Amino acid sequence: MSGIQILVSDHHGIYIPQVFAEQFQFSGIDVNDINLVSKGPDHEWYWEAWESIITDAFQIDKNGNTWKLYQDGDLFAYCEELMSDEEKKNLFGEI
Repeated sequence: MSGIQILVSDHHGIYIPQVFAEQFQFSGIDVNDINLVSKGPDHEWYWEAWESIITDAFQIDKNGNTWKLYQDGDLFAYCEELMSDEEKKNLFGEI
């Protein structure tokens, strides 16, 4: 099992946060932030809410692994414990 998965492709552009809010459920997210990004990029607090979501969101899978969010173009879910050294280098740069 790979320790990284694409959740939302970068072809969604500025709508990635909105797509995420509509399609995924992660823990650690303030419901107000989800409501704000659900309104779309024209909302004045859209990007601030998205930054909070990226920072705070996590999901624990059935095996007890913790997954977090990372955006660099595409939006990824990653589990550092499951990532190979190559995946870490590709996602985060030098280890």
